[in-house]
Amino acid sequence: MCQVYYIWLAVCMYRAVLCQHCRSSPCDILDILLGSYQKDIHPPCDTPVEIHLGLALRQVVSLSETKQILSTNVWMRLNWTDCRLAWNVTDMNGTETVHVPFDRIWTPDVTLYDDTAFGTNIAMSERKFHKLTVGSDGHVSQKFPTVLSSICEVDATYFPFDKQDCPLQFGLWVYDDSVVVLNGDMKGDTSFYLENAEWHLTGIGAVTIPYLFNGLSYSTITYTVSLQRRPAFFMVTFFFPCFLICSMSILGFFLPPASGEKVGLEVTLLLSLTVFQFLTLDTLPPNSKPLPLMCIYLVLIMLLASASCVLAVVVLRVHLKGEQGWKVPSLARSLLINKLGRLLRVKRPHILREHAHDTLNLTPSVRESSPPADIDATVSSTSSAEFGIFLQSFDRISKSLNRLLKYLNAEKEAHESVEYQDWLTIALILDRFFLIMYASVSIITFLVFLIELTA
Repeated sequence: MCQVYYIWLAVCMYRAVLCQHCRSSPCDILDILLGSYQKDIHPPCDTPVEIHLGLALRQVVSLSETKQILSTNVWMRLNWTDCRLAWNVTDMNGTETVHVPFDRIWTPDVTLYDDTAFGTNIAMSERKFHKLTVGSDGHVSQKFPTVLSSICEVDATYFPFDKQDCPLQFGLWVYDDSVVVLNGDMKGDTSFYLENAEWHLTGIGAVTIPYLFNGLSYSTITYTVSLQRRPAFFMVTFFFPCFLICSMSILGFFLPPASGEKVGLEVTLLLSLTVFQFLTLDTLPPNSKPLPLMCIYLVLIMLLASASCVLAVVVLRVHLKGEQGWKVPSLARSLLINKLGRLLRVKRPHILREHAHDTLNLTPSVRESSPPADIDATVSSTSSAEFGIFLQSFDRISKSLNRLLKYLNAEKEAHESVEYQDWLTIALILDRFFLIMYASVSIITFLVFLIELTA
């Protein structure tokens, strides 16, 4: 009988040592904890399970203005308590934490509501590849990286000085607040953020908003990623080149109409602006609602360049009227030359007119020496003088005839030069007026759009 007792005692001691050894292994601890564990059922605790969601933004991958999709690289942090996974640390040989595969225990169905991915690339699908950490008090934690693709309504009105607020709304798809409650930090973690080349992160805030559906309340937490576009690249490569091409159109008004290159320069600049816009078409966000102010600015620049061509043709047409012998209307001479010319401080060219005036005011000797008197004196002298005196008289007759012809030609040229110079003056006045008007409109347009974009 004593032998049986000793054998039974030895077996009990062996089992105690064996059990102590088993409980010291995390693998065996899981077998003990998960022996009757049902992973498809939420923790049946006395209070609703609280899920704490944390988000650390690693990088803004891209923001598509056309598709209105934001791609971000984030680190997700989920924490909750499962009362079925608690154990006594002393009984488990001091083991406080174990690592559990994703498919072994219950996990909350945290979902990104505005997810745009499909198939195996849905938001947070990487969860299944990362283990969970379980503490002795039943605290469960899971940290994993993922790439989120979410809907973001892009407002490119003030491109390239636009600011975008993209929400990331997380919530539970199945469990309402009576079973599982979702909460989180009121600010996203940016300690490990990597800067984006196009977008500057201004902040990432969070707010908890209940979502009502079929009379049930579902808790959601929304992280708002605030972004501001870096405008330097677009200003250097797009905005200022357009302004410079438009400014070069002003040079066409400085060219005299007689050069013949006035219209050619304006047309060349218009074609240059058109080609430049085709080359930089991909840099503009192709949004029609709302239409970016930059697109409106480009349309106005094209209209100004086209208007400069029309104005150049008008000035050239006025300049050619003087050569074609057109008479200047009295109204045009009164309004344009006398009033607008004085206002713009345009001086009339009086070179030919002063020359004609000097020719008309010849010396009295020319006016007194009329051809008939000279001829009579010459005839009378040739009848009584010698041959040498005759030659002198003939020379006087030639000079008198030349003076008479100059007098008649000067009178005709004086009349014609007045009309010609008036047309040149009108062309110069219109050119000066168009220059001031075009430069003012171009500068005002540039300043207004620059103030609106940077406001």
